[in-house]
Amino acid sequence: MRSAIDCRSSEAGSGIGPALATQEQHRMVPMPRLRTIILPILLIALLVGGWTGVWHWGSGRAEEVIERWLASEAANGRVITCGERRNGGYPFRMEITCLKPVVEMRDEARPYQTYRFERLHVTSQIWSPGHVIAEATGPMTMANEADASVVTGNWRLAQASAQLNIGGYDNSSFVLDDVVVTRDGAPVLKAVRGEFHTKPNQTDPLSVDVVSKLTGAVFASQTSPPVDTEVQLIARKLLRTASRPQPLPPRQWQAAGGSIDLILLRIAQGDALGLAKGTLRLTADGRPDGQVELRVANIESALEASGLRASLGPIALGAVTMASRPTDVEGRPGRLLTLRASEGRLQVGPLRLGLPVILP
Repeated sequence: MRSAIDCRSSEAGSGIGPALATQEQHRMVPMPRLRTIILPILLIALLVGGWTGVWHWGSGRAEEVIERWLASEAANGRVITCGERRNGGYPFRMEITCLKPVVEMRDEARPYQTYRFERLHVTSQIWSPGHVIAEATGPMTMANEADASVVTGNWRLAQASAQLNIGGYDNSSFVLDDVVVTRDGAPVLKAVRGEFHTKPNQTDPLSVDVVSKLTGAVFASQTSPPVDTEVQLIARKLLRTASRPQPLPPRQWQAAGGSIDLILLRIAQGDALGLAKGTLRLTADGRPDGQVELRVANIESALEASGLRASLGPIALGAVTMASRPTDVEGRPGRLLTLRASEGRLQVGPLRLGLPVILP
């Protein structure tokens, strides 16, 4: 009997093993799920840490580039300082904020000039580090050591952008909206918009293509209609090297054989219109040299707007008519004047006028 009972007990007890095994299996089930959660978290943490390191490394490199650029500018007489400089933009941008920036133009041949701004903000995206955007906050004040007057400028927007690469730069742009310039409180210039665009010339890497526009410009206390201008030109031999987009100082540019190919100068004011093209350079003594063709529609309005009629009196129209010939100006009748600058003189038809020295 005992043997039978022991056998049954043993058989009953033998069910405990599978029950415990089942419990162990239930305990081990969460482990794969735990790994599924922890591993992505660790991976994300590593990526964030790595990205943070890359950003700080890039920020440090940007700081080194800025310091080298500032030293280069200072060596060329342009000293730029910040009252306070801050870095930021993490995680996807590089940002540098310069508070109370000051630019000093230290040219031994000219009086020193000092420009003061409120703020300069420079941004570059991580995925496009060569594309740099800068915004300046006004007002800007300019002081000249040889002049006690103070020039002040203000604007709604002042933004510059440049596309840089290892071999130099691809293009640059500067835009001003709603700009006002005064001298000791008196108006000097008001304009709705100003634009300035440059890019390397395709055939000569030392030369620069320039396009500039000024819209709705009113000069001083001018009561005549606002002026719209557009300039397209090639500045020959302007850069030091193809990989260093820094303009030569005027004297060095002249000595290097620099010149201006004026592709288009368009000036419109009211019903007057002027178009010009030609080539200009500077002589060794700093005077203009070259030839420009000027076409003017509605010559009387142009003389009135330029102030020549007021300064020359009734002979102004006759003199211009004598020195010009009929031509077409964008489908309108006008006059063609050929302006020749040579040996310090400007010749317009039979008229010869003295030219000032542009370079000191």
